[in-house]
Amino acid sequence: MFENRIKELRRKMLSKGLDAYLVINIEGSSKPSSYYLTGFTGSFSVIYITHDHISFLTDGRYLEQAEKETGIKPLLFKSKLSEALKDIFDVKKGSKIGFESNNVSTNIYLKVLKSFEDYEFIPAEELIIEMRRIKSKKEVTFIKNAAEIAERALEETLDSFYIGMTEKEFAAKLEYNMKLIGADNYAFETIVASGPRGALPHGIASNKKIFEGELIVIDFGAYAYGYNSDITRTVAVNKISPKQREIYELVLKAQKAAIDAAKAGMKYSDLDKIARDIISKGGYGEYFTHSLGHGLGLEVHENPRVSKISEAVSKVGDVITIEPGIYLPGEFGVRIEDDILITEDGCEVLTSFDKNLIIIS
Repeated sequence: MFENRIKELRRKMLSKGLDAYLVINIEGSSKPSSYYLTGFTGSFSVIYITHDHISFLTDGRYLEQAEKETGIKPLLFKSKLSEALKDIFDVKKGSKIGFESNNVSTNIYLKVLKSFEDYEFIPAEELIIEMRRIKSKKEVTFIKNAAEIAERALEETLDSFYIGMTEKEFAAKLEYNMKLIGADNYAFETIVASGPRGALPHGIASNKKIFEGELIVIDFGAYAYGYNSDITRTVAVNKISPKQREIYELVLKAQKAAIDAAKAGMKYSDLDKIARDIISKGGYGEYFTHSLGHGLGLEVHENPRVSKISEAVSKVGDVITIEPGIYLPGEFGVRIEDDILITEDGCEVLTSFDKNLIIIS
């Protein structure tokens, strides 16, 4: 798998006129790319790729791990980055070296890369971004597994719920259950926002107690096998008001319509519009305050973007989220989110937790 990715990167390097490619992963700054190209899961690596060889550097913490994970004999990073690069740069003067400008700090660029006056450093992060966007069958399986872990964990957490539980306790139980079931970690800080706090789209769990008659927005995901899931469900506590049910059904209608319409070759801005128009016609357009979704994979948020201003066109192999929401300040919020794979025939939903309104007690 990783050898094929290196070959593909070299093909892209050739088409862009690059003689080498540099990935600098300092304390996780480019961990997804480092893992994607080599299988290395550590937080420190420098990867230098030419058209005929690879140099892999890491520090003493990861030497044994790096060789086991990558199959590459790593070089020991001893001191300064500039000195390490001087030892491995072997292309001729005037060569073009691609790098991820989005993952390299201004300090490293100005004080390290710019000091190598014999080379031209070309921002080329799009090469790896393009490769990572289209998911292989194996990657899709990893994402589905991460989703299954998260969904089983939510089911167990809901079974243990009691009125008066705090949002933080709910989140802690959910995150614990994900790890217990098989997640390496949770994908992001779990959102548990109940009652009026549900109107905060990213309402990180607080000390607020959850009471009867409230809706709880639960946005969560598992990180497993190097990949993430990202799911949102909104549940009611013991009872639900007519207005709460109206909003829930409207969001569900918009979400289902977007999933039904998703297919290869469409503008993601058009997909966003399908869900947004339904919510607007229902009278709550101004309360749908974020984009419809985003790409998902090694990172929770990655390309492509699924928004009203997105210029991206859907491709077979895209994995994206579909997550419309309505947020009424001072009252409550509703969001429903699934992960989907764009296929030749439309899309495949990778998540399966029940979307019919769940009332817990």
